[in-house]
Amino acid sequence: MTNRELLLDTLNGRKTPRVPVAPFIFNNIVNEFRKGPPGDPLEECIALYKRFGFDIILRNYFVHDYINEEVRSCEHWKVEKAVIDLGDGNWDEKTTITTPEREMSQLKSYRCVSSNETVEAITEYYIKSHEDFEQFKKYQPPIAQSDCSCITQARKLLGEDGITGPWMHGVFNIAGTYRELSDLVLDAYVDGDFYIEMMEYFYDRAIIFVRQLIKAGPDFICMAGNMASGSIVGPKMFKDHVMSYEKRMIAEIHKEDIKIIYHNCGDMKYLLPMYAEMGIDMLESLAAPPFGDIELEDAFREIPPPVVLSGGVDQIDFLRKARPDEVRTRVKDVLNRVKGRGGFILAASDYFCEGTPEENIIAFAQAGRDHGSY
Repeated sequence: MTNRELLLDTLNGRKTPRVPVAPFIFNNIVNEFRKGPPGDPLEECIALYKRFGFDIILRNYFVHDYINEEVRSCEHWKVEKAVIDLGDGNWDEKTTITTPEREMSQLKSYRCVSSNETVEAITEYYIKSHEDFEQFKKYQPPIAQSDCSCITQARKLLGEDGITGPWMHGVFNIAGTYRELSDLVLDAYVDGDFYIEMMEYFYDRAIIFVRQLIKAGPDFICMAGNMASGSIVGPKMFKDHVMSYEKRMIAEIHKEDIKIIYHNCGDMKYLLPMYAEMGIDMLESLAAPPFGDIELEDAFREIPPPVVLSGGVDQIDFLRKARPDEVRTRVKDVLNRVKGRGGFILAASDYFCEGTPEENIIAFAQAGRDHGSY
C-alpha cells in the first residue's frame, strides 16, 4: 500500500493496516531546517516529510486571489497599497479602494515572530458600514481566473507519496476578512438582513473560486473555520448563522469528489455536534487546554466515523520542551486511545513550531510507526 492509498483509504472510511502519521508541516519549520527560504517550498516541504518518514498531507501553499483586491484593480475599483516599514522585519500595509462614490480602506499588520515566520492580522476593515458594503455589491469586479498551478504542481511532485490540497476560508472567515469580527457577530443578531446579504454575497463569490481550485486537481480542500470558534461565536450562533453556509460549500465541493479537511485550531468542544452534521471528511486540530478546549474523548463521543479525526499532541509547549522518551510515551498513549475508534490521523494540534528539537520529531515519527498498527 502506498502512502497515498493509506491516506485516501483513511479519508474514505476504509480499514487500513495502521494509523497514518501525517503532521502539518508548514514553511516556518521548512525554512528552519533548510536554514533559509527554500528555492521551491513544495519540493523542500516534501523532502522534510520524507526525512522523518511521515505520511504526507501537503498544504504549505495558498491561492489568495479571492480575498486579494489588488488583482481586481480597475477604473471603478481602483486599489492602491502603501507599505509602511516599521523595522525589525515588521511592516503594515494600507490598502485603499476608491470607487466613483466612496473610499474604503484596510490596514493589515505583519509581525516577525521568529527568524522564519511572520504572522499577519487585519486591524482595519473595508466594510465599516452598510454604505461600504453597497459599494462592494455595485463595483467589486467579478472573480477572475486565478493561477492554480501550484495545486497541479504539488500533485505532480507527490506522485504516490501522499495527498495535497490548498487552503480556503469558510464563508464566515471570508466575511471576517472584510468586516471586523465583533461587528460581524453583532450583525447576525441586531441586523440580520444585512448579515445574510453579506454572507450570501461572499458565498456566491467563494463558490466561483472553489470551482477553479477543483479544476486544478486537488485531493482535498482545507477549509479554515477558525474565526467561528467556540469562544468567538458559540454553539447557538454557529448553528443558526454559520453552519448552513459551511454545509452548502462542503456539499458543492463533494459534488466533485474532493475531500474536506475542516480546520479549527482553537476552541471547538461545544461545536462538535454541529461539525458532525456538516459532512466534513476530517476534523483537526483537537487542541487541548490551555490552547484549546477539547480532549480526545470529547471528539470520540461527539464525532462518529466515518469522519476522520486528526491531532492529539500539543506542539506549542510539549513537543518543544519534552524529552524524546516523553514524546514516545505521549504518542503511544494517543494511539492506544484512538485504535478502538479508527478513522484517525496522528498529528500535532497545528503546524510544528520552530525550536522543536529534531530528536523529538524523530521520536514522534518513530512512535507513530511503532504503535500505530491496528
